[in-house]
Amino acid sequence: MTDSSVEDLARSGPVVLDSWHLYDGAGVAVDRHRARFVAGVLDVFGVPVDEAGAAYDHALGHLPVTGSWFPALVWTREGLRCAVRMFPVERLRTSITLGSAFLDGRKQPDIKGIDYLWQTEQAAVAAAGGYDDRVLVTAGGLVSETIFATLLVLRGRELIAPRAPRLRGVTLSVLRDEAPKAGLTVRDDVVRLSDLGAADGMLTLSALHGVRVVERLGDLVLQPDRGLRDALQAALETARRPVPDGSGACGSC
Repeated sequence: MTDSSVEDLARSGPVVLDSWHLYDGAGVAVDRHRARFVAGVLDVFGVPVDEAGAAYDHALGHLPVTGSWFPALVWTREGLRCAVRMFPVERLRTSITLGSAFLDGRKQPDIKGIDYLWQTEQAAVAAAGGYDDRVLVTAGGLVSETIFATLLVLRGRELIAPRAPRLRGVTLSVLRDEAPKAGLTVRDDVVRLSDLGAADGMLTLSALHGVRVVERLGDLVLQPDRGLRDALQAALETARRPVPDGSGACGSC
């Protein structure tokens, strides 16, 4: 399966999605990804956690054990499908540009996959404007995250995760545990648009790219602390563990 196949599945009905960077058979906090995924499948499809978990584990056992990949596990009305996409490490990014904020149109931001088509459409709009992503805000004007990543605002030695409806980010959960190794703490707080311009810096988190510094927010050019980014990424990598060995690339899992 390919990215377009994932979109086709989303067009055919609701999906719950999980995806993360697989490098030489290892991923960051895959157990936490699994827990979030099976909870979403239960919520959307009513499939028992044990059943969804068994299917997830079966898919893990058929993933490649060498190379750099971006697998996507997609639960549909017909069950689990798996897209295994090669993603060379040279394509991994350490920085990101964000377009100006716009209204979050997702219906269920706490379940990954439900709003996948809306997200891909908005990501295309951002790319057409010369940006990698865009900031999402609620109807009340609160910052939530970006189209495809968690947003963190740096205030001194604190990393602020916006307190607003958003995905329960696995990478964020790991960083909460590991950030003290880099001398920082992570906490939730309300973030308004005006706070972004006054911040000491901004970062995004994703299960593919990990930690990225924000270089530009709309017309605002930032001076990111790349050393801080590298320290946080190193802390994040301590949670990378081997997944069960498989026999090669998975077709439909």
